[in-house]
Amino acid sequence: MLKTALIACALLAAAPALASTPSPALSSPGEIEKAERAFAADGAALGIRDSFLAHMADDAIVFSPGPVNAKALYAARPSSKTPKLEWWPQRVVIARSGDLGLSVGPWAINGKRGAYYATIWRKEPDGTWKWVYDGGGDADGGKGPDPAAPSTQGPTATTGAGSPAAGFAQARAAEDQLAKAAAQDAAGAYDAVLSADALLTGPGGTKTQAVDDLEGRRKLRPAALTLTPVGGGASRAGDLVWIHGQAQWTADGPKPVAAHYMHVWQRRAEGWRLIFETLINDT
Repeated sequence: MLKTALIACALLAAAPALASTPSPALSSPGEIEKAERAFAADGAALGIRDSFLAHMADDAIVFSPGPVNAKALYAARPSSKTPKLEWWPQRVVIARSGDLGLSVGPWAINGKRGAYYATIWRKEPDGTWKWVYDGGGDADGGKGPDPAAPSTQGPTATTGAGSPAAGFAQARAAEDQLAKAAAQDAAGAYDAVLSADALLTGPGGTKTQAVDDLEGRRKLRPAALTLTPVGGGASRAGDLVWIHGQAQWTADGPKPVAAHYMHVWQRRAEGWRLIFETLINDT
């Protein structure tokens, strides 16, 4: 099974604009890598169910196939140390305010590499990191780094929107524009918003594509697709936002393909950019 769980279902509570945005120097992507590797170590020691429960937030969600509460889903499963699931971070990104982050990397089951996971981490009031989304999508894990290799660290935003509510509203506007354009021309819509260093996983059938092969993945995507945002959350500084929702497109079969997606948007000098997408077919 893939590392599975999805980001909190509702927007973080609106907060008043910050008088000053925390310095990027106070936000270390190393915190995200440390949290992810601790999670993975517990996965080996405790098994999937118990490690996932130990590291998830109370409001974390997973796709099954649509978003459901992760704690309820995993609590109903039996404890087991088989199969052996391993994963390790390849790219980590942290919000300017140091309270929200993204981790992406390969996973393996019983020593055999599979696809890619993605985790959204949120710092809780007590200072601990908990995941609020954890899922996986098709990409060639064999082309990823070795488990012991340090992750690469994505850039931290130089400015934020000032609050979670403002950041989410701005990213949602970018999401809505992407959805409107993708309904007519998906390739052109994504080209307009993807960052040059974006990572993409899915949809189904793209297991041979590298996670950073933007051109190759562009050719394998549907010509047009419908994106319907459902929920997500934002960092305290309003510079890093995740949005999840439903996707649908026409394929060769009699029924349209149904899927769920998770996007991560970052506020960059050139505007809001999509830095990560996982597109998971509902099968």
